[in-house]
Formats: sequence, structure tokens, C-alpha cells
Amino acid sequence: MSFNIRQLDKLDYDDVEPILPAYINAALDEFVTSKVGAAYVKANPEGGGWIGTFIELGYLYQELTLPKMTKGAVQQLMEYTLPRKITLMDPSEVEDAIPELVAFWTFLKEDHKLRSAGAIAKYLQSIEDKFVGWMFDPARGGMAKSFITQGMAAGYDMTTEEGMKAFQEEYNKGIRSGERSPLTPPTMATPSETLPMTEPPPEVKALLEMMGMELPEVGSQVDPSALIAQVLSATKQFGAAIEQDTDNDPDIAALEQLLAEVNGEAFTETFTPERPAFKPFADEYADLLKAQVISDSEPGSVVQDFQMLLETVGPEGVLVSGKRQQLPIKLLEAINQNLANPIRIALQRPQQKSFPPIHGLYLLLRATGLGEIVSKGKQHRLQLNSALYEDWQQLNPTEQYFTLLEAWMVRAHGDMLSEDRASVMSVGDHCLRAWPMFSERKKHTYKSYEHQDNLRYYPGYYNVALMALFGFVKIAEGKPTKGKGWRIKSVEILPFGEAMMRLITRAYTINDFFWDSYEENELPFDELLEYFEPYFPEWQNVLPGVEVPFTPGRHIFKVSLGKIWRRIAISGEASLAYLADLIRSSVNFDADHLDCFTYKNTSGRQVQVMHPYMNDGELFTDEVTVGSLPLVVGSTLEYLFDFGDCWKFQVQLEAIEAEPTQGIARVKATKKRRKAAKVPMGEVLEAHGEAPEQYPESDW
Repeated sequence: MSFNIRQLDKLDYDDVEPILPAYINAALDEFVTSKVGAAYVKANPEGGGWIGTFIELGYLYQELTLPKMTKGAVQQLMEYTLPRKITLMDPSEVEDAIPELVAFWTFLKEDHKLRSAGAIAKYLQSIEDKFVGWMFDPARGGMAKSFITQGMAAGYDMTTEEGMKAFQEEYNKGIRSGERSPLTPPTMATPSETLPMTEPPPEVKALLEMMGMELPEVGSQVDPSALIAQVLSATKQFGAAIEQDTDNDPDIAALEQLLAEVNGEAFTETFTPERPAFKPFADEYADLLKAQVISDSEPGSVVQDFQMLLETVGPEGVLVSGKRQQLPIKLLEAINQNLANPIRIALQRPQQKSFPPIHGLYLLLRATGLGEIVSKGKQHRLQLNSALYEDWQQLNPTEQYFTLLEAWMVRAHGDMLSEDRASVMSVGDHCLRAWPMFSERKKHTYKSYEHQDNLRYYPGYYNVALMALFGFVKIAEGKPTKGKGWRIKSVEILPFGEAMMRLITRAYTINDFFWDSYEENELPFDELLEYFEPYFPEWQNVLPGVEVPFTPGRHIFKVSLGKIWRRIAISGEASLAYLADLIRSSVNFDADHLDCFTYKNTSGRQVQVMHPYMNDGELFTDEVTVGSLPLVVGSTLEYLFDFGDCWKFQVQLEAIEAEPTQGIARVKATKKRRKAAKVPMGEVLEAHGEAPEQYPESDW
């Protein structure tokens, strides 16, 4: 075979990226000449490009090659990654996706004998009716997709520049009046879940009837994401019909009135059914939970091991790596030996992730806010939040256990581990989705490293280690092969773990699959309290969240774009929109595109602050001030301007100085006094290097 399907398996990401296009082309060439591929191409001569997209995004965002893909990994790719990363304008563009991918995985099964190929092809067939809904679900999209789908839903032609500008203007009016968008996307259910249809508000029903769309009967089971896709499609068809048949226009005044009445709340009521109230267990699970004693070492060693890690970091902190800001190699073996249950590995140069229990404990350290990264120059230090640590020490073992549980299941995200291609799902989502795979039988045995590799990707070795640390599972360890890492011989589900995961799943469902503190880490650790306190009355006190105080003063930033850079001074009172203006003006860029800032919060989670026209998230550049960000000297932000050309500026905080009495106004000065004195909120101090052309001449 000319196509080496395992070519990428043992290469590093940096080595794979430049050869990935050639790998994809080779895969496609062999597919179209195979028996399965030739038959598919004959019936579908144009092709949809979905195979190449699938391979590329599977590697770029999950670091999975074709031989290493499992059904669970493909499920995440289809239900989360593709809908978030790809924006389409018409449902017809999705029609060939599933048939094309099914044919490709059938080819991999028959010609390359991939073990998971059959299960993957079967899964892909099962989602054919749902995939188009997922691809047009605004709740699964990023900021650009959310903007486009909302414009489509509001009746604008988002395929043209005129249509996008018209929607921007309308949306901007909504911002000024207090409405973020003419239509706010509804809260969506979990993937593949059907829910009973509720009675729609009269104005929603009237609007859809005018467009010629009939809603399902009240009480019938519907897939909310698929229903939204139908609404979007009907809206687009309705708009096209009006343009083509101007002699039979509907009552435009009546239509405009309906559009004004149909707000986000009305759509939410239509597509989101009521959730049941929480009812504690009244069966053997209740007895099991009530009988469980929580101590430093029971039901697992997580409290004991976490305290050991806190003491290792200590008041002075420890230096961490520059790129991922993780524990140094020289400390890892010592920490491993101090665990209640050390693991064995046979790697010459292990990294933090080579020790999954340590990797998991580090995640808890960041998610609780107890461990913070402080940078100075090129050095990065992991140190304890001293005030929060004092609060931690006042908690009893039960309270500490559930604080760590909430940090893991509610707040943790792959960003905190500096995963290059962190999933859009939270760590808790991964675990809850993987748990049925574990609990389908009491014990899972893994005969080889290749067999256990499924755990590496889903839910991840560190999550399996945390399941053991929390007492959910029991892991039997084998002797590692030379040059290999942790050898898992078996994973046994414990009754306590089954009860806990059932209760967490129930709590998550009641909360509409969303936790407030997942987005707001300054909230206290009490989201699980009402669900677990009936079984564990010792849980009375909670760890507070991490509050970020406002930092006044003159912030000095070094802003780099490739080899050129600018030094900018700006008041802590200034908005990020003002900083964006300064950055663009420093390189003579016009302000004719959208933008956003990205930074890491105190827990290591990436946060995006959007242009006011966007509707993806809660933070907007005209509302967030420089001084409100969790920045210390050495911290960096990324400023992305123009989502098409993607100009990426690196913005590093070099110093914070007292506000001068002249030049930039004092912090206490009012906006009125600033304006009267004509004092700028910020200024460009230095400029090095010639700015690039914003719109260089094209070769086309």
C-alpha cells in the first residue's frame, strides 16, 4: 500500500503539522481507488471534502491519528469539535457529510483492518438525522458562528457583506437598548437527547405559521438542536421567497411586529422544557452514601495527596516550565513517591502528564485557585494563594473532599493543564460521558498498552487516576515495559463511585447542564452542596472563590506583531476597547473588523472578551477595564483583530506605575474632568519596526 496509515502515530505535533496535508491527500487517493471508495465516488462524483476536514480537525484538536481513533473520540469530534469550528450557510452543505464519512470508515475497516472502524461507521450512521442540527446549533458554535446563525435566524442574508453589516447595525441597536441580540439562542439539551415539546408562546407560533413551518405536537419527543436547524432553514427559505415574489409580499408591518415580540425568552420557553426538582435518593444508594466515612484517606486518598502537593509547593512556590507552566521533572519522582499509592513508569524523561495522579492533582490545584502562576520575565512560579490556603486549612476532611470534587467535576477544564487543543467540553463533561462505558460492567481488563490506549484519549489517564483518588474505582497496576508509561491492568467500578456519579449526573441535569461557577471562578464552592449535604451533614463550610481586585495605575504593555513591537501605556480605568483602538492605531490599521482579547484567569482557564457586536459569552471589550483583569507583571494577553486575516498581537504587561498628574489622568479623575482637560486614557510610548500593510496587494 502506498498510503502509510500509521505514518503520524509516533511523531510529535510539531512534526505532524507540516506533513498533514500530504497525509490527507494520500488517504484520499487510496480511498477513491479502493472498492468502497470507487463505488461511493461513482454515486457522488463531486465529493464534499468532509474526509479531509475530519482527519485534520481530529488531529489538530484531539491529536488523534486514524489508527488511534475510537468511537468515543469520534463522538466528541462530531458532536462538539466540528459544530464549533465549521460555520456553514445552508443545511444542504451537510447532506453528504455522513455518507462520505461512513464510506471512508468502511474502507478503513475493509482495507486497513482498523479495530474501531466498524463501530465508528455504525455510530456515524446513527447520527445522520441529527448531524445537520448539531452543525446549525448556535449553542455549539464559537463567536463567529453564533453571530452568523443569529443573523440567519433574524432573517438577514449572512452570505453577503451587506447582509452582515445590516445585522451588525441592528444588533448594535439591540445593545444600546439592553438587548444583546434580536434572537438569543435557547438553552440546549445534551447531544442526542430528546425532550417533550412544550406549548409555544402565541407570538412564536404566529411567526412560524407565517413562515409556513409547523411545530411538533405538544408533548411529542423532539431533538431541540434539530428543531433549531429547521427553524433556521425555514427562515432562510421564507426570506428567499419574499425576494423572489415581491407581488405577494406578506403584511410587512405584521411581520415586523411579530419579530419585535419574539425575543430570546420566548424562544427559550418554546424549546426548553421544565426540569424536575431535585429529589434525594431513597434507595440503596442513599444508604451507601450515608454510611460512607470521609477522612484524609477514605474513600480515596485525594485529600491526603492533595495536602502533600500543597506542602511541596510551600509558601515560596516552585519554578515551573515556561510553555505549559507545569511541575519540573526533578520534582515529579519525589512527589510520586510521597503519594499514598505511587505508580510505576519506565520512561527516561517523564513529563508531568507521565504521572497521571500528579497531573490530576495539579488540575485540582489550579481549579480550586489554591495554586497560581506568577511570572517574572521568562521565569514562571507556581505558588499558593495565601489567603485561600488559610481558608482551606479551616475546612474539615469532608469539606475538603467535596471542594476538590467540585473543582474536578464543575470547574476543571483542559486549559488548566495547558492542553494545546483543549476540548470545548469541561473535564466533568468528559467524565460523565465516559462513566457509562465504565459502569456497563463491574471490571474492565486491559491486556496490553494498545488495549488501554482508549483510556488515554477518553476520558484521559489523569481522569482515571482521579476516579481512583476519589474512591470511585479501583485500579490494578502492572509492571511497565521499558520505555513505556503507566501500565493499567484493570479498572474496577466501586459501588460508592456508581452512587456518586449518579448523583452528580442528576444534579447536572437539574441545572440544565450548566454550572455558574464554570464561568465565574470567583463564586464559592457550593454548587454541589444542596445535593450532597443530605448524605454528608459534615459539609457545612465552603471554600470561597478567587476574587480579582481592581488594579489601578498606569499599565505598560509591550505589544508585538511578529518582529515589530510597540510599547503602550494605558490607565487601569480604560476599557479593552480603548486598548484595542491604541493597538490598531499604532500599526495604522482601520477599525473595520471585529476583534477579541484572550487571557488566562487565575485558574489557568482561557477567557475571551468579545467585540460588542458578538454574542458568544458574557464579557465585552467596551465593558471590561484593563485594571479588572487578573494580570501581574509578566502576564500576557492575545489580541486578535479581523477574524478573516487573523492579525494576532501578543500583549505583555511589563510594569504598573502610579498614574501621573500630567499625561495620563489620575485614577480618581472623573471622565468629565478628563474630557475637559483633554487628557488621554492611553498613549503609544515607543514604536519599533515598520507596520505591515493591512490589505497587501493580492496575486489573484
